[in-house]
Amino acid sequence: MKETSTVKRILLLLQCLVDYPEETAQSLAQRLNLPRSSVHRLLATLCTNEFARHESTGGFGPGLELYRMASKLGTRMSYRKLAESYLQELSAQFHETSILTLLERQQLKMFHAANGSPTDPMRYNIRLNALEPLVWGATARVLLAHLSNEEINRAIAKKEPSPVQGLIPDEAEINESLQRIRIDGYAITHSHRTPNTVGVAAPFFNGAGEVVGSLGFLIPEFRWTGTHPDNVVQALLHAAAALSRQLGYSQK
Repeated sequence: MKETSTVKRILLLLQCLVDYPEETAQSLAQRLNLPRSSVHRLLATLCTNEFARHESTGGFGPGLELYRMASKLGTRMSYRKLAESYLQELSAQFHETSILTLLERQQLKMFHAANGSPTDPMRYNIRLNALEPLVWGATARVLLAHLSNEEINRAIAKKEPSPVQGLIPDEAEINESLQRIRIDGYAITHSHRTPNTVGVAAPFFNGAGEVVGSLGFLIPEFRWTGTHPDNVVQALLHAAAALSRQLGYSQK
């Protein structure tokens, strides 16, 4: 029992070093509700093994070994794997096709990386891993809204037509919709990529605060009007926020 308790304390202390860097031993002890002497002893062990370091400010932060491990794991991280449970839960809850969309920032494109399919026979066949424009569809625009002005202008300047009607991007309409997305925190579009279909999506972010993808739905228009849109939106926002936290994002 004592050994298990010590391991748990070390794990909680590591979490604090990552989430609250440069806090003093006293602050960490108060945060963990532990004796200061115990925290000092654990910090000494972590520092010796380079999982923590004593900063010049007097506080403590993550050590080089912790950074090494995080970097190595980060390169292996699969957004698809992390999002899988959210897609399944969303599709099961609303019986609609859910989508994981990822940003390809260098090319200012996006692609659908995975989807959750409901048991309902009327569902969408999503084309996966095909690069598509950022100006059309909720799953794309919710990404575009969180890029720089220069990137937004470049994406619009590509003049890539809409998949449904071949419409040319309207700069004023797009910028107005992006402003609304930033205020609301989500996007809703109608028949942008698929006829008679509503797209709705919420973005998620990495530990650096950069948008990396979105979770969304494709819903037939006739079912959208018969459902409760607020419930769908709130479920997406909740799932996207949870995924962001898993990626280390902390909203200020």
